[in-house]
Amino acid sequence: MTAALLAAEGVQRTRREGGARFTLRVPSLALRPGQRVALVGPSGAGKSTLLLLLALALQPDAAERFEIAGEDAAALWRGGAEARLARLRARAIGIVPQAGGLIPSLPVGENILLTQALSGRHDTRHARRVAEALGVAALWHRATAGLSAGQRQRVAIARALAHRPALLLADEPTAAVHPSLAADILALLLREAEGAALVLATHDWESVARLGLPRIVVTPDADGEGSEAAWA
Repeated sequence: MTAALLAAEGVQRTRREGGARFTLRVPSLALRPGQRVALVGPSGAGKSTLLLLLALALQPDAAERFEIAGEDAAALWRGGAEARLARLRARAIGIVPQAGGLIPSLPVGENILLTQALSGRHDTRHARRVAEALGVAALWHRATAGLSAGQRQRVAIARALAHRPALLLADEPTAAVHPSLAADILALLLREAEGAALVLATHDWESVARLGLPRIVVTPDADGEGSEAAWA
């Protein structure tokens, strides 16, 4: 049996706004290498919080177990090992934000190569191959300011994949593009993810159903003070 790429148990994160508090609970979650799943749930339920936890960008308040790509992230958090966490994040994780999140001061090619620079995995040939597959290789020297929404999102996908991450996190990757482009971008994302495990946060239930993706559902509590993430 293939070892888990990600294994989380007893993970919690509480956010506080004014006098209110809201707690996301993850009783148990595991992902295998290459697995593709949809992350669904109503707005405000905690999907983005879960993605930030998986991206190692947000520290849990509690975690009985939290392992990613063979590293004990829970122990690194407890030990304050920020440098090792940063290296793990750069090496193992790729992120596709909602609206691309490109750096305006860098041309397309340098944006794509950024994850390779951060991870130390320099392979321009691979980055250009990914850019070609996503239809943005011709834009390599272009400034990002003049790109369409669809082009920006494809560049963001290329950047997230350039360093060959083990875990790919996509936060509403078609939210900023025209509906006519959404299906194409999702298809490119799924095709080019190769061996990476993919977590796709989306409100597009039709696409989830059409693609047949298994679902992690974030369900709010009846009292409105928390939510729980679990397999559907």
